[in-house]
Amino acid sequence: MNFLGDKLKKLRKAKQLTMLQLSRLTGIKQSTLSLYENNKQTPSQETVVKLSKALNVDSYYFYLDRAMLLSEQIFDPEIPNPKTPYIVLAERAEDMGFPIEMLRAIINSWEKIERKKQEKP
Repeated sequence: MNFLGDKLKKLRKAKQLTMLQLSRLTGIKQSTLSLYENNKQTPSQETVVKLSKALNVDSYYFYLDRAMLLSEQIFDPEIPNPKTPYIVLAERAEDMGFPIEMLRAIINSWEKIERKKQEKP
């Protein structure tokens, strides 16, 4: 399952952009955009940044559902070491071509949110 292509198409349409318009904004060929939207090719992290800028969203937007799905699949309450799930998640992300730096940023953001929740009275 490739969430990125589906999210790209949905977002492009929500912004009322044609593929030609998005192509002009990003410098990415229409045929390549079509491959992305139809989940036949996965864009590089650099390309995702271009798309994010053109569509005015954070690049994390394209990865969040996938990361959440991965995390639900690998967390096992029987694992004794609390860091083990993160290691497994990183390995699976790497196997799928998910940028590890992006994963690190997502986890850091989540940890900040959790800390803020704990600070509130």
